[in-house]
Parts: sequence; structure tokens; C-alpha cells
Amino acid sequence: MNNKNNQLNSLHVAMVCLGFFLGVSTLGILEDKLMSFGIALTGAIAGLIYLIIIIVKTFLIPYINRRRAALRALGKDGIKILRHDKTARLAYRGIYALFKGNYPDAEDLLQQALANSEVRQNQKFCIEWLVKLYEATENSARLMWCFRKAAEYSPDDAEAQSRLGHAYFAEGNLDKAEYFFEQALRYDANNGYSYYNLVKIFLVRKYYEKARETLENLMRINENHPLAHAEYANYYAMRGESEKAREECKKAQLCGYKDPDELNRRINAMLSFEETKFSKDDLPSLYYKKAEAKGDKQ
Repeated sequence: MNNKNNQLNSLHVAMVCLGFFLGVSTLGILEDKLMSFGIALTGAIAGLIYLIIIIVKTFLIPYINRRRAALRALGKDGIKILRHDKTARLAYRGIYALFKGNYPDAEDLLQQALANSEVRQNQKFCIEWLVKLYEATENSARLMWCFRKAAEYSPDDAEAQSRLGHAYFAEGNLDKAEYFFEQALRYDANNGYSYYNLVKIFLVRKYYEKARETLENLMRINENHPLAHAEYANYYAMRGESEKAREECKKAQLCGYKDPDELNRRINAMLSFEETKFSKDDLPSLYYKKAEAKGDKQ
């Protein structure tokens, strides 16, 4: 936005300069002062050149770049495809509108392209650009729609299934998240991301045996992955095995975990909670019973 404002300001300055020099040149002609006219004419030409440069930089070059980018999105045979495929032309116009920032038109055109697409590859193409659009507009409801459509169009695509699983996981719908992560593993047994998220789900539900088995599968894919060791640390911390939890925490750090301080704090907090001894009087249920009894007396 700032760049656009700066460009417009430069355009205004150029137009003012051009108008000023043209005015001076006109006065020079009227007063028959050849020297003044020559200086003013030179300035007017310079102002005109500057104006042309600003127009080219502000409008023409961005326009050409957007058109080229939209055409490249269609692939190396983009021009040939546009000539013979109406759906491709709709998608191209939608992508161009997206690059331009015209989101309503972009959505309308890409949805039209999707509705007219009969080939699965083209359907996936339209969905991926709709995902970019809804990410840009932060429309989570429509993003979820896209993820479901992608999984529907490509039931054997592990990445599409895993992405939908992640979307459900983010919403807190663990049943559906688990189902789609397992679907992803059905078509790609080495999909580490699905294993990683299944571990999280099993730990939340305290399915410790399933979590351990899933972690072993994840470690077989990449035994040096920092996230695998971090989840092992979570697993041991939730079971109260402090030595093993801290050992896995160190391994995660050695393997390049991005935020070791946050990991240490989380593991220490979990271990501290597990090691805390509560008396009967500290239990929340007794407090509520007392409060309820007090209310009954009133």
C-alpha cells in the first residue's frame, strides 16, 4: 500500500512539474523570449519523460507482470491451453484478479472454472488457487470447504487427506482428524506429518500404547527428526518418566528443535504437575460440594 501511494505521489509531482514547465514555455512564447522558451521547453520535455517513466513503472510493468504470472501458473503450454480451453481462460482470469487484489472477481471466476472442470487435475488446480485466495482473505470456513473438496476429488492423495486432517485437528475435531490422518497413511505409509499429528491426538486422549507405537513408526522414517524426539519427551512427561522425558528433550535440541526454551518449559511444567501431591482438601470436587451444601442451607 505504501509503495502504491509513493508511486501515485511521484506521478502527481511529475504532472505538476510538466504543467509548470509548459506554462513557463507558453509565457516565453508570448513574451518572445527565446532563451526563456528554450529553458522551459527543455524542462517540459524532461518532465514529460519523467511522467512517462512513472506511468510505465506504476501501471504498465505491474500489469505485464501480473499477466505473465497468471499465464505461468497454467504451465509451460499456457498460451496453447488458453486458445483451446474455456475453463483455462476462466482460471487464468481468476488468477489474474487474485494477483490484482480483486478478490470477489477472483473467487467468482475460479469457482466457475472449478464448476466447468471435468478432469481431476484441473479440479485440483482450481482448488489450490482457491486455497490461496481464502488464505489471503483469511476465510477459514471457505478454506475448510476447499480442503474437503480436495480430499473428495483425490481420495488417494495422502497430502490432501493429511491437510484435511490438520484442518479438523485445528478445529478440535479429533475424531475426524484421526480418520483423515489414518487415510493419509493408508496411501503413503511414510507420511511423517500424519504420524506426528496422530501422536498428538493419542496423547491428548491418553492412549499411551497407541502413541508409543505411532512414535516408533515415526522414528523409523527419520530417527533424527527434532519433532519426533519432542513428542517422545511429551509422551514420557505425561507418563511421569522424568529422566526419559529430559533425555528426549536434549535429543530434540541436538537435532535442531526450533524453540528449545519453550520445549524445556513445557516438559518441566508437565513433570511438575505429575509430581505434585494434592491433599483431599485441595480437590476441586470437595470445594464444589461445600459450595453446594452452603447454597442448600441458604
